[in-house]
Amino acid sequence: MKISNGNLEKLKSLIDAAATIGVVSHVNPDGDNLGSSLGLARILRNHGKKTQVIGHDEIDDYLKFLPDLKYYTKDYKDSYDLLLILDASEMDRIGDAIPVAKKSKMTAVIDHHLGGKIESDLNIIHPDSPATCELIYEIASRLELPIDKTSATLLYTGIVTDTGRFLYSNTSKDTLEIAGHLLELGADKEYIYTNLYQNKPIKVLQFENYLISKAEFMTDRVFAVSSADAVSKFDVQMGDCEHVASVLRDLEGIEISMLLKEYGNGEYKVSLRSKNVDISKTARENGGGGHINASGFSIFDNSLEQAAEKAREILKNIQ
Repeated sequence: MKISNGNLEKLKSLIDAAATIGVVSHVNPDGDNLGSSLGLARILRNHGKKTQVIGHDEIDDYLKFLPDLKYYTKDYKDSYDLLLILDASEMDRIGDAIPVAKKSKMTAVIDHHLGGKIESDLNIIHPDSPATCELIYEIASRLELPIDKTSATLLYTGIVTDTGRFLYSNTSKDTLEIAGHLLELGADKEYIYTNLYQNKPIKVLQFENYLISKAEFMTDRVFAVSSADAVSKFDVQMGDCEHVASVLRDLEGIEISMLLKEYGNGEYKVSLRSKNVDISKTARENGGGGHINASGFSIFDNSLEQAAEKAREILKNIQ
């Protein structure tokens, strides 16, 4: 177990003392984001605590199969007795929910990213954990909070996605044992796998193939761009390109892949993936964060061409 008894007891006291609890995670929701926030909120509701998940961003279609999405609400409070910040290493990662964090009486961070700088009343940060969902499972099991079939499915989803179906090096013996326990608790593995990996729309495959065909290869690294025009052309969402970074990284002879995504309003988001290179340092140096082999950051510029040139230089200079 990773969490100290002291931190676990303090978290329990914060939860017990709170009449209202908010749960929030980072912008651009992914599997671990939604799995941990929706899962923990359900666990706390089943424990008798009034809990809301702050729905401050849009959810991509590929994750809309998840249960409890009705609790990812835009009708959230201005403040809470306790705000739980999950899977976010920097305050600006929670976007529109920043004012809520500032107004809430108490805050606690539960995360697994390196380099986090959020100041809160309690930080439970374990970079050796492959997913925030793994930490939520530990908290619930050690505090004897109820994990039902739905919350088990949510937590299992976060672990599966953040470990790349248990392929990444961050997968440990503990991870596999926790996944097994979640299956025993009723996590619907077939439902998760079918929706995540066996239900891709043909237009998304065509979109991915288009981006891969335009990729630039630089010896042991590769650079790809997903423009707003390409997203419109294939009638998909920007989130549908995320898998491309991993596909390119997994090619023979490639150590690092970079995917630049055009989001509008001068923001270009970068996804970095690697095999044996620590790319989290590069991400942090550019205002982002993440894991050793999967990280990201944003570039702000006036045009896609200028942002792409900056991104290429960053990619070339990664040591």
